[in-house]
Amino acid sequence: MRHKPNVGESKANTDLAVVCLFSGGGGLHLGFRRSGYRTVLATDILPECAATFARNCPDVPFHLGDVRRLTPTDVRHLTGGASVDAVVGGPPCQGFSTLGDQRQGDPRNSLFEAFVRLIQWIQPRCVLIENTSYLRSQYAGRYENEIRAALSSIGYGVVVKTLNAADYGTAQIRKRVFFFATRIQSEFAWPAATHSATPQPGLHLYRTVGETIMDIADTVEYSWLADHLPLRHSETVIERYRLIPEGGRLPAPQHLPLAIRRRNFGNTYKRLHRDRPALTLVPGNNAFPIHPVENRSLTPREAARLQDFPDEYVFEGTRAQKCKLVGNAVPVSLAAALASSIKSHLQEANAERSIIEIGRVPNVQLDLALDIPSRVPSVRREKPLTAVSFFTGAGGLQLGFARAGFKVLASFDRKAVVAKNLNLNFKDVPHFRTDIETMKIEDLHDILGSRAPDVIFGGSPCQGFSIFGKRRFVKTKGHDPAADPRNKLTLHFVELATQLSPKVILLENVKGLLTTPCGGGSYIDMIVRKLQRSGYRVDFRVLNCADYGVPQLRQRLLVIARKPKVRFEWPEAKFFAEPKSWQKGYATVGDVISDLTDPATHNGEFSHLPMNHGELLVERYKLIPEGGKLPDDNLPARLKVGSRSKNIRNYSHVYRRLSRGAPASTMVPGHNAFPIHPTLPRALTVREAARIQTFPDSMRFVGTRQQQCMLVGNAVPPLLAEVLAQAIAKGIRGNSKQPGFKADHYELKASSSL
Repeated sequence: MRHKPNVGESKANTDLAVVCLFSGGGGLHLGFRRSGYRTVLATDILPECAATFARNCPDVPFHLGDVRRLTPTDVRHLTGGASVDAVVGGPPCQGFSTLGDQRQGDPRNSLFEAFVRLIQWIQPRCVLIENTSYLRSQYAGRYENEIRAALSSIGYGVVVKTLNAADYGTAQIRKRVFFFATRIQSEFAWPAATHSATPQPGLHLYRTVGETIMDIADTVEYSWLADHLPLRHSETVIERYRLIPEGGRLPAPQHLPLAIRRRNFGNTYKRLHRDRPALTLVPGNNAFPIHPVENRSLTPREAARLQDFPDEYVFEGTRAQKCKLVGNAVPVSLAAALASSIKSHLQEANAERSIIEIGRVPNVQLDLALDIPSRVPSVRREKPLTAVSFFTGAGGLQLGFARAGFKVLASFDRKAVVAKNLNLNFKDVPHFRTDIETMKIEDLHDILGSRAPDVIFGGSPCQGFSIFGKRRFVKTKGHDPAADPRNKLTLHFVELATQLSPKVILLENVKGLLTTPCGGGSYIDMIVRKLQRSGYRVDFRVLNCADYGVPQLRQRLLVIARKPKVRFEWPEAKFFAEPKSWQKGYATVGDVISDLTDPATHNGEFSHLPMNHGELLVERYKLIPEGGKLPDDNLPARLKVGSRSKNIRNYSHVYRRLSRGAPASTMVPGHNAFPIHPTLPRALTVREAARIQTFPDSMRFVGTRQQQCMLVGNAVPPLLAEVLAQAIAKGIRGNSKQPGFKADHYELKASSSL
């Protein structure tokens, strides 16, 4: 008879309150409940999670929605103002997982910023964050470093440890990293292991797949069990399953009959062994491994048992949704062990003086956390690729390359306000305030030395190429784009870059550059010829930032010039305007700025102070529907006359309101050119525009409001820059050497080394 986890019998101790974020299937909640906690709030964005909680935990207040959209007022209402002992949760790990895309620029990886905001507002005594163990080494430890820095910056002591669920009674080799943060000034003791792979004094042997699920192998006899319906495999799949020995995997394709050949991947063609723990379960409709003796994959119920869920705990949703809820969960036994250790830690708090107070500020400045080697010395790291930034501006491209692991050797821009911002946000990058138009190759050699950087990147001034600039007067006023000094800067940048001879040159600009005439041809033709004459292979493409997770419909021209030995593949779009069932839709305005609607978040140092619009302007704004424009044909007479115009018209973005459920229109620079807030009668603040541009809250902007607007509006979204930088790094190094790449290394052994 299998061991049945006793997860539902303990009554909650009302003295210990916990908030569960990203609750999923409820593994953390059940573990903490087993240890005597009362869940005062659980949240998730998925309806099937809410339905699962409603069925199994009807006494738990559940918020169905995106935590990024919560405001301080929302949080106070949802928690009832309760004093919270612990906030726990596992932000989505697909961006970190070895079985996911492993994309450094995955927007899901940034949900942690929302997690930190909620911690600031709730002010719990302790915090527990769970994620895949690969987070600690991926991208040279960047994410571990950022999480540590963020929690430390708001007053928490932080410890981190990778735990194996099998050590705590789960019949599964499942390694997960846990961040424990505390305001209690005493040392935290991680839970001691209760099980071992080999005989050890005082420890049980690892629990096995056989003792956990073999009693319900007959799915017909046990069809009454909830979530125990087997997947109907095709005959081809079953034929493959028959060839897999217990504890083994599908033979190599060359050893398979031609009719059933397939590359082995993930867990789909790996069979469990009755006498060992299971390998790590992963979510997906058909991603669970194969039953030890049956020629089928595990049912959701069998997988739930291997995650320590009791049979009476029923999952809601489609079969695929149930599999994801189960596969993504924290094993209940491991959660309970952690909850017990945290309870002991909480009981050590003996007075207010033992608790570090968090300042009640709306936003806390976090370090950009780019100095990874010095903060995470245990990470084995390759020598970083190097880059040089031109026309740096606010640093969107520079931040993206730094986050992709590049060492930025130097930055160049002529504006004083740029220097102030870069010295504030990129303290470790030497910045040179200089006019690039007058720079010579000798100047660069004096600064950089004789060794060429791996990459040179820059976003040269775009106003001369933009159809909204003087270029629109080519036919009406005889404007000559070739005489525009801003356009000549682009050509000079190409000249300097080719003389430095890096492996890759990246140029960003507006798509209007493609059609801007120059002499008898076009600027793009001249740029390509210059690069090709210097021995580069050139690719260029117009990318929509929204396709890569940026909540903004922003089309930009990217020119990639590479040495012949460097391969480059354009990153695939991952987000879609009209997604299929398996695809992700565009990120939206509401996803990134909803929490900033609360006046409690207004802060000048955070660049989040709304403009003081005139009364007439506010009245016009109030007439504009969400996602719409000013109804100028039906304006009252007094609203048709502006301070600078006798006839108010619907132009540019000034009288366009954003929609919470859609990406923003292109952010353009200017004192009052940002579009109107989706729900409030005002233009966006600098911080809201920065969020839409995917700048992290750790970035600070200084200067006048107009200067800050120009910096933010002209920037390359850091998220797009990071995705491009990652693709460039892979082309230079090759996939197998790129930080973050990890081959399938699974060996199904019941050993402590797994």
